[in-house]
Amino acid sequence: MNLRERLRLRPSSVPGAPPARPEPPAGWPLAARAGAEAVLLGWALVVVPTLALYLAESSRDAAAALSLGGVLRAGTGLWSLGFGGAMGGTGDDYGTLSLPLLGLTLAQAWLTNASVRRARLGGPAAGAVTVIAAALTASVIVAATHPADSRTSTAIIGVTALTAAVTAVHLQRAGRGWAAVTGWQRRRPAWVALALRIARELAVVLVALAGVTAIIGLIIGAGRVSRLHDSLVGGGLTASAGLALLQLGWLPTALVWALSWLAGPGFVVGTGSVFSPTRVLAGAVPGLPLLGGLPTAALGTGGTLLPFLIALAAGTVAWRRRAALRELPLRQAAAVTAAVALLLACGTLLACLLASGQVGPGRMADVGPRSGFVTAIVALMVLVGVGVIAVLPHPSTRALAKRGVQATTAATTAAADSAREHLRTRPDRR
Repeated sequence: MNLRERLRLRPSSVPGAPPARPEPPAGWPLAARAGAEAVLLGWALVVVPTLALYLAESSRDAAAALSLGGVLRAGTGLWSLGFGGAMGGTGDDYGTLSLPLLGLTLAQAWLTNASVRRARLGGPAAGAVTVIAAALTASVIVAATHPADSRTSTAIIGVTALTAAVTAVHLQRAGRGWAAVTGWQRRRPAWVALALRIARELAVVLVALAGVTAIIGLIIGAGRVSRLHDSLVGGGLTASAGLALLQLGWLPTALVWALSWLAGPGFVVGTGSVFSPTRVLAGAVPGLPLLGGLPTAALGTGGTLLPFLIALAAGTVAWRRRAALRELPLRQAAAVTAAVALLLACGTLLACLLASGQVGPGRMADVGPRSGFVTAIVALMVLVGVGVIAVLPHPSTRALAKRGVQATTAATTAAADSAREHLRTRPDRR
C-alpha cells in the first residue's frame, strides 16, 4: 500500500472538521428484521387463534365486524401474560388475571432464537439492533391494541429482556459475542465447568420429575378434568380447541407447581389454601380443567419422604460425573457441590416467582408456589445429594477419616493405658 492509499484510509484529523458519523453495524437490516419478526410471530401466535375462534363463534354480521378491535385487544391482553402483563383491573367484576403463560414465554424464546439464527448476526452491535427492534415492535403492539383497564406495558420490558437474553446466548455460542466473556469461558477453572454441567443436567431431571408428578395428578383427577371441561365448552369443537390452547400456555406453570408440591412446601390457589404432600386445605378454585388435577387429600407420613427424590436425583446426576469429581481437590469438589445447590436454588426461585400471579378477585389474588420454602428445600436436597457423591467418597475425605480414626484410636489407647497405670500405682485403701 503506497502513501496515497494510506492517507485516503486514515480518518480526517483537520481541526474544526465535523466528527465522522458512526457507521451502522454490518447486516443491521437483517438484525432489525429478526427482532421485529420474532415479536410479531409471537403476538400472532395468540391473536390469530383468538380471532379465528371469535369468527367461528360469531354470526359475521356488521355488529360482529365492529367488535374485531375488541378481539385484538383481548388477544394482546393474553399475549402480555407471557411477559409480566395482566388483564383486567381491581375494579373489574372478574378481577385481575396475571398468572403467567410460561408456555408462551418459551415459545417466544424459541421464535427469537430461530430468527436470530437466520439473521446471522455479526456481533454485539447487531444484537443490540435486534433488541431495539423487538422493543419498538412490542411498543407499537401495546400502543395500538392496548386493552382497557389492563397492565400490558410491562410486556414491553419482558419482551425486551427475553430478546436480549436469547440474543446474547446465541452470540456467545456462535463465537461472535463479547471477547471478555469468551476469554473467561476459556480460562474458567475445571470445577466451574463441571458445576455448570451438573446443574444443567439436574435441571432437566427435575423438570422430568415435575412432569411425571403432573401427569399422575391429571390421571388421578381425570374425572374432575373432564367434568370441568364439559361445563365450560358444552361439547363445542371450536371452544374445546381454544380452551386446550389456553391451557397449553399454562402447562409449564403447572410443572413449577408440581415441583413445589414434590419439594414439600407445595403451592396455594387462593389465600388460605395449601396443596402439599402432607396437608391439603382447599377452597373454591376457578373452573379451569387443568386445575382438576389438584390433589384432594394429603399423603400422610409418606409425603415427608418425597423431597428426598430430589436428593436422589441430584446424587444420580453427580454419580455420572464421579470420575471427574474425584480428580478435583477436596475443596473444589465441595465448591462444585455448593455451586450446584446455589444455581438450582436461584433457578427454582425464579421459576416459582414466574409461576405466581392472580386469577381473580379477593382470595384469588394469591396463587402460586410457596417460593421461599420451596427454594430452601430444593437447595438443601441438592446439597445433600451432590455432597454425598462429591465429598463423602472423595479420596481426601477417606484419608482424613482414616487419620481421624487412627488419631482417635491412639488417643483412646493412651487414655486406657494411663488409666491402667494409675490403677496399678494406686495405694491399697483396704
